[in-house]
Amino acid sequence: MLKKLREILEQNSLDYLLINTTDEFLVEYNELSNCARYFVTGFSGSTGDVLLSKDKVWQFVDGRYHEQADKECDLKTVSVVKLQLGQTFSEELVDRIEKGSVLGVVSKKVSLNFFETLKSKLSKKKCKIKPLDFEPVSKIVELKSANNDKPLEHIDISISGLSADEKFKKISRKFKKDELYLETNLENIAYFTNCRQYKTPFSSTFKAKLVLCKNAACVYTDEKIDGRSIGCHFWVRPLKDFDRAFDGVSRVLFNPSSINYYDYSLIKGKAQESPKDYIKEMKAIKNDAEIAHFKKNYKRTDVVVNKTSELLKTKNSFSELDLSDFVEKEFLSQGAKQLSFKTILAAGANSSVIHYSHPDKNVKVKDGDFVLLDCGGHFEGGYSTDITRTFVKGNASSMQKRVYTTVLKMFLNAYHYKITPRTTGFTLDKVARKIHRQSGLRDFNFNHGLGHGVGISVHENPPTISSSKSGKRVLKPNMVFTIEPGLYKTGFGGVRLENSVYLTKVNGELKIESLSHVPFQEEAIDYSLLNEQEKAWLKDWQKQAGL
Repeated sequence: MLKKLREILEQNSLDYLLINTTDEFLVEYNELSNCARYFVTGFSGSTGDVLLSKDKVWQFVDGRYHEQADKECDLKTVSVVKLQLGQTFSEELVDRIEKGSVLGVVSKKVSLNFFETLKSKLSKKKCKIKPLDFEPVSKIVELKSANNDKPLEHIDISISGLSADEKFKKISRKFKKDELYLETNLENIAYFTNCRQYKTPFSSTFKAKLVLCKNAACVYTDEKIDGRSIGCHFWVRPLKDFDRAFDGVSRVLFNPSSINYYDYSLIKGKAQESPKDYIKEMKAIKNDAEIAHFKKNYKRTDVVVNKTSELLKTKNSFSELDLSDFVEKEFLSQGAKQLSFKTILAAGANSSVIHYSHPDKNVKVKDGDFVLLDCGGHFEGGYSTDITRTFVKGNASSMQKRVYTTVLKMFLNAYHYKITPRTTGFTLDKVARKIHRQSGLRDFNFNHGLGHGVGISVHENPPTISSSKSGKRVLKPNMVFTIEPGLYKTGFGGVRLENSVYLTKVNGELKIESLSHVPFQEEAIDYSLLNEQEKAWLKDWQKQAGL
């Protein structure tokens, strides 16, 4: 593989090649069978691109995947670059490129924003960026998406709260008569059309591109659907016709963070950056029908987690894979169409791998083991659920209790933070990190954000609950997001406690409310580490959860 890729470097006068995780729709969760990066390094995480040179390979990973990348990559040929909180991929990528070099990027697999960022940073080193209209890895292996013939589905207005026509009218009035608006984000398109599909694992979207004007919306897709079944303003065209969608048009509004560089090149002479990402902004604020549907879905998700908890209390012998299979079976029995992401089920020391994604039939759960379960499903509305609980099988050690209780404190204080109209995700993240710093558990890492938005995608933005720049956006009523502090130590294990929540108003005041109500494990809590307020909060939580 590396030898053939380096031949392609030579043939195209390249010094470096960026090999992506995503596909032409810039999806977050790309199937491994369609993931170019996976075939180069063997790393199976959801994110993390690769830089290839004539003699080196760098696999970049964020804090969720530090351990996993070390285990999955051949460290004799691959250097794992472990990004720390505050470090950016673009900075670290450019640092490894020598002056005067040429970097090749696949034009359909990088956003315009990222392309321009790289171009700017590389110019300071007198380097050039060369867009490629082909995928080099596909010249060596076949990259293919799933095709399980699952049809497109319309979700009921009792779930969506708004019809597709109503959404169209809210947005189209913002456009001028001579303007088109281009949307290429699959979650946004699924939301806007009220259509879902379960062809791709862990995704309820369908492959399409959307063009709006003042009076109509055209969906470009190869899926079988009649535009009028979406709404009276909608038309459907084959995806192959998309390249000609802008003929005779003078101006096209676009979003630079979600459009790939190839699609931007189609509208380059007519392109004008949109003042807002209109559909994303609408999608982030759930309406009352959507919130009600989320509550229904989380009741069913709670059943799955509680059944798993009860199973762990028995004397039966389980492997990681046994428990993971049990979780998936229970989601389906609760009416889920599929999982919303690959179940994370890690036992013992494996629980320190933040996104442990390969539950092993040979790893047995023993007394005294941490068992970390992070799971979720897509139900009939195609919205994601997401929850994490960490359990101790049998009796917990004093150190396990200390770590578990510290994470619990982090959760309780962030969850009960007094929200104002100016509160941001950055603020909540800061609350949790302060408790970690004061805990004395400095050898345990917290290498991920405190949370993320949840919607059709299990990771939705906005909001972002982290110390990143995007975390500084104000939280708004009816935003749905997670609070998921965690502490991890290689060789010892890790604890993460996560609830999906939403922001609401109670008696005129903003308040975080949980969508799920799974109890915390009493046997893993050291009450001496909790102050009186935290004890009161916990007592109220456990009571609501049925304990």
